[in-house]
Amino acid sequence: MREQDCLKQTLEQARRDLNNLQYKYDLDHPAVLHQSMVLDELINQYTRSNVAQVKKRSGAAGSRLAAEELWPTRAQLYRTANSAS
Repeated sequence: MREQDCLKQTLEQARRDLNNLQYKYDLDHPAVLHQSMVLDELINQYTRSNVAQVKKRSGAAGSRLAAEELWPTRAQLYRTANSAS
């Protein structure tokens, strides 16, 4: 299995764990806050991994293209939303 797929599965499990903890405890409970930080770090790792892959594919203009691919513009979101309806 690819590293990114493993990371995605770990991220999804961490999200499920956070949801379970927030139902069990208050949102300011240390266990909930800790799991939230774990999930944040996994999201950061996943994002960095995606940016690195897009940079490899796109060459010199990699960082600009990576940002465009990972974070769509408002116009792209608007087109996507309107095409779905």
